[in-house]
Parts: sequence; structure tokens; C-alpha cells
Amino acid sequence: MIHRFLYFLIKFSPKLKRWFWKKWYTLFASKASNPEFRFMNYGYYKEGFHLELDSSDEIERFPIQLYHHVATQVDLKGKSILEVGSGRGGGAYYIANNLDPTYLTGIDISETAVKLCNSIYNIDNLHFAIGDSENIPFANEKFDVVINVESSHCYGSMQSFLGE
Repeated sequence: MIHRFLYFLIKFSPKLKRWFWKKWYTLFASKASNPEFRFMNYGYYKEGFHLELDSSDEIERFPIQLYHHVATQVDLKGKSILEVGSGRGGGAYYIANNLDPTYLTGIDISETAVKLCNSIYNIDNLHFAIGDSENIPFANEKFDVVINVESSHCYGSMQSFLGE
């Protein structure tokens, strides 16, 4: 019963929706701080598709394949990339480490998640910052490519995000 009430409130109030998801993912990042848990997406599977991965990445094969599938739709080599809704940072790390961008900045609304990502991932071309999908804290055209994987359900206004 309470879940129906929450769903109703979240569906019809963009501010409440954003507040709820920010609290949820902040709590999640603080309680699930294991650095081996790097992805929160559902993953991607396609018959006949097999991405070569290190054995340590096999446990997260399908989430990695989703990032690979999305990110390789354009050539990222030498590009500056913004990931909106970077969450646990695993996707940003995969892209920065394997697809050769100049740099990648991941933003997330959860300060706890951003701190966790900056403490886990330590490569020169990757950085995480606090940021709002509906008010991105960077100048227009600072990035060549913007990536968003399975986080738009948290946004109060999809139109505001797309307008950014």
C-alpha cells in the first residue's frame, strides 16, 4: 500500500522524485561501499556477441557489455566525454580505460557516490564530480560526447535533461 502512495507522489511531483532518488542512491552508496560492486545497470546480451574481458571483469560481463554497446556507437578515441548519472563509476572506468578518450568526467547527484568513485578509480583521464542532470555544471560544448546509461528514471524532468 505505501509503495503505491510513494509511486503516485514520485510520478506527479518532479521535485519529490528527484529528492527521493537522491536520498535513495546516497543511502545505497553509503551502505554498499564495496569497491568490487561497480555497476548498477541491468546489462546487455546479444546472441553471438562476445566481448573479450579480463577474468576479473567476468562477474560483471553484462553490465560492461551494455556500456560497451552504448559507448561504441561513436568513436570515442581522443574525445572528451561526460557521463551523466555515473553511479558506481564502473561504466565510466570501463570507457576511460578501454575506449581511449582524452578524458571522461562522470557526474552524479549523490555526493556519497562521487566520493566513493573518486576513491576507487585512480586513472589520469577519469574524474567524478557532483552534478545535476537538469543543471549540468559545465559550459556548453565543453564535451564532445555525453553518455547516459539507465539513470534517467531518476530525473524530475526528461525535457530539462535533454535541454541541457
